[in-house]
Amino acid sequence: MNEPGFFGRTLKSFAFGSIAAFAAATGSVVAGPARADATCIKLSDVEIVQLLNRWRTEFASGDPDRVSALYADEASLIATKDGPPHNGKEAIHSYFKDLLAKRPTVSIRPSSLTADCGTAVVSGPVAYRITGERKGTRAVLGGTYMAEYALRDGKWWIVRHSLAADRRSLASPVGDPASTPPL
Repeated sequence: MNEPGFFGRTLKSFAFGSIAAFAAATGSVVAGPARADATCIKLSDVEIVQLLNRWRTEFASGDPDRVSALYADEASLIATKDGPPHNGKEAIHSYFKDLLAKRPTVSIRPSSLTADCGTAVVSGPVAYRITGERKGTRAVLGGTYMAEYALRDGKWWIVRHSLAADRRSLASPVGDPASTPPL
């Protein structure tokens, strides 16, 4: 399941990713595993991307109820690079309620996909643009996200999520430590 980065994938992989994006946009979500036996359910890369696209769709809705519904009851969310974790669905809902009030947009790419029995992890670069503190201003937050999913009672839940966001200048790429302005 560990493949080269997003840009190193073959045209075939890209086509499957496009199909996954279409499925997520039209409301089709993976109902079952790609491969299963009596003891192991393991997702394909396409199915992992579908889970990520479902999160992206719910985030774009601006509804904290829809976003937090994707998280397990005991899930943990780390929103900023050095920030404290938000533990549990209620704390995660509260975080997204505050964040989504700023009308953020997200640019997110899956660059690493791994799956094992009943678990899946996706990670890659992310950038958020949110309404700034003054009228007409925007802030850019970026970094590397990681979402870990677990299969429980027939449904895939986010159990650990790191948004790893920190302030960025508009001219600096995500991942460039020199791009973080002083606080």
